[in-house]
Amino acid sequence: MDNITIGIVGRDEIINDKEYKVVTKNNLKYLDNLCNYIGLFCYDNNNFNYDVLKLCDGIIIQGGNDIYDYHYKIVKYAVDNNIPLMGICLGHQVVGLYSGAKCENDLVKVNNHYLLNKKHLVNIKKDSFLSKFLSDKYYVNSRHLYKVDKVCAPFKVSAVSDDNVIEAIEYIDDNHFILSFQWHLEDMDDMQGIYNYFIKEIIKRKKSI
Repeated sequence: MDNITIGIVGRDEIINDKEYKVVTKNNLKYLDNLCNYIGLFCYDNNNFNYDVLKLCDGIIIQGGNDIYDYHYKIVKYAVDNNIPLMGICLGHQVVGLYSGAKCENDLVKVNNHYLLNKKHLVNIKKDSFLSKFLSDKYYVNSRHLYKVDKVCAPFKVSAVSDDNVIEAIEYIDDNHFILSFQWHLEDMDDMQGIYNYFIKEIIKRKKSI
């Protein structure tokens, strides 16, 4: 490990009438032994501090229920400062909306993609970064109620479902590594390669500084 710090954006949860910021345990499972430090972002719209972001070598925006202005600020920071970022479910929607400078109201509801313990097929685009890791057709979990309707350059779509839901987005070049998934890859058993590459991109950028 190269003294790597990963920042994970906390998800709002109410447990026994108390408000919490939480991290999905399975994200920690995939990051185990890959980084030195994991930080939890506890932002709200009235409490945003770029100094905390400056401590991070990579960022994960995990799933959640509500999109806030600070989510877009985090993506912008990652883009502007060449910080690798992964988005998962809600994080994927944030990346897609950010690409088109839209707001949460522009998400489109889908009726057949929230089926616990079910899977659906996604089609991986052959010219995408994701095709290095996944077969042309791949089954993923079905746990989201909304979709991003459009992605704008320089971001591009790297996977779609059979019913044309945007399932993955990427913006990857020498200066950027942004990758997002509509499905919950942290809850699948065969996604270690993607997390490994995420860390590889972080190390590459740290060594270039």
